[in-house]
Amino acid sequence: MKFSFAKVTNSRLMGSMGLIVKWEDDVKNINIYQCYLLDSEGLGLADYVSLTNPTKEEAYREEERLMGGLGSERIVISEEEALFLIHFYGNKNEYYEKPLPGNTQEYMDIIKNYTPTMKPEEIYPKICKNITDEIEFINYMTMRFIAWDRESLKYFSRSEDISNMHITNINGSLLKNTVTKKGKGKYISEAIYEDNDGYYISKIAFNISKENDNFKINSILATDKEAIFDFEVFDEISKPEYVAIYEIKENDEFLEKFYIDNPFLLRSDMEDAMFFTRFNFNNNHVKEDVYVINNDIRAIYYQIGDKFFVGTYSDNNRKYINKMLQCNYSEYLKLEEELYFEENVLYDFVESSSDDFEDFLDC
Repeated sequence: MKFSFAKVTNSRLMGSMGLIVKWEDDVKNINIYQCYLLDSEGLGLADYVSLTNPTKEEAYREEERLMGGLGSERIVISEEEALFLIHFYGNKNEYYEKPLPGNTQEYMDIIKNYTPTMKPEEIYPKICKNITDEIEFINYMTMRFIAWDRESLKYFSRSEDISNMHITNINGSLLKNTVTKKGKGKYISEAIYEDNDGYYISKIAFNISKENDNFKINSILATDKEAIFDFEVFDEISKPEYVAIYEIKENDEFLEKFYIDNPFLLRSDMEDAMFFTRFNFNNNHVKEDVYVINNDIRAIYYQIGDKFFVGTYSDNNRKYINKMLQCNYSEYLKLEEELYFEENVLYDFVESSSDDFEDFLDC
């Protein structure tokens, strides 16, 4: 097979990247698209799907499914760079003792037998977005610190000592971060995060500088972490929510059309239900001095039985998304009511295993 092209999202600082590699066999008239989800926080290759001779529409839908929710640009890379990423992340699965996804025979040779000709830091300028804002840099570095991401900390500090610093037991998740400027190049992050044994809050001091138009970590100092309760975390990251409730006709037909029309949605198949997440098409929320993990979610959709629930988080999005649904799917959807809540409710309903929204609210 001959290499045709490859592209990757420059979303390394968020922890995950989408990678697509196309191969061609002109003699046999075969085109193969290999689609990988690369996870930098304890998984390696997190997902893999291949398409043989797909139509343009099929290839587009798979690309959007893989890359549409990552909020990043798609960067064309060379064959050497694509093979390096597959080899590098595939070997992480063995290191973390995680199973490889999909049909492993289609890429195992790259993992086992490919000899890399480059180092991780050489591809970093392509897989990381260009950061020009100090607050954004502090948020990303706090994320990488909580995730125990040695590679990123080393790249942005050029220091082995800093890359080995951590306050988490595993690759933790930053849930909320409040950044305060304390002087030239000096910042404090007040980070709320999840570790393997619960939720914590810690203050992390960064001293940064700029060299050749790129930010650099000069030092990190973390205070002792303090455990907090899950309900306190919920209060910190929860936000007002609008919930629209629709009655559905022809469930299966509607869901198939809805997903084909919106391939960038993250779909989660559940027992007797379907859940979709719609992310923003960028990661501008990381530029805010108060970063919240779920601020990149524009809407969530939940189908159970003959009901379709839509959760949105601003009045503008509520109006736009519900108008679009009522215009595009009028033969399937009938609006029953719209509700407003001062905190997130719909996702808790999804998690509750209840099939009656009113009963759930009354509990």
